[in-house]
Amino acid sequence: MFDIGFFELLIIMAIATVVIGPKNLPKLARAVGRGWHEFQSTFADLKQDVMDEAEGLKQSININELEQDVVTATKVDVDVNLDLNEPLDPTREEDKPNP
Repeated sequence: MFDIGFFELLIIMAIATVVIGPKNLPKLARAVGRGWHEFQSTFADLKQDVMDEAEGLKQSININELEQDVVTATKVDVDVNLDLNEPLDPTREEDKPNP
């Protein structure tokens, strides 16, 4: 995540031991661990709430049917554009004018 190697981690721990002190370091580590766990659980709950809300919206507007309509409309538009861009060939039976 932060690209911290073993050597950098040892330097950080040595500085923390000197600054915080060897007696308070376990307390600080425990507090940081608890805070990190609380952050992760709160983030997971928030993520689940957002996913539930998105699923509810998806079901309320019937997104699958809407996607099919868009795909169908796009396909028709492409087919019409392809037909308009083809040059007329007088030797083809379909392209001959009706008398």
